[in-house]
Amino acid sequence: MLDPIRKYNFRVQEAKVDPEVHKTPQARELKEACQQFESILWSQVWKKMRNSARAVGGPERERPWRQMEDLSLEMASDDLAASANGPGLWKMLYDRMVVGLAAERTSVSAERLAEDDTELPEALE
Repeated sequence: MLDPIRKYNFRVQEAKVDPEVHKTPQARELKEACQQFESILWSQVWKKMRNSARAVGGPERERPWRQMEDLSLEMASDDLAASANGPGLWKMLYDRMVVGLAAERTSVSAERLAEDDTELPEALE
């Protein structure tokens, strides 16, 4: 029987695909895209939170370092998404999407085998 918490913990459900799929260039690109997505998401969340906190504090005044603040939030978001101890949203996305890569790779392999089977008898004749 599953632990009741495991039932709802999406991070526990990892994709069961051939380990070789993770080494392909497409999988590396997918991983990078998922990490970038998580980074952008956290950056936007933190910027909205900062702006909401400032709105509560009163009227907006001139802030000459606003661009530096935005850049520091983006850098922190990049580090959070890339860290092993981060929230892992990219990992959840990756695990869901890498299954498609594995299925695509399997279908391409099956098509190649089918082509090889049809070509083999012709070569023997």
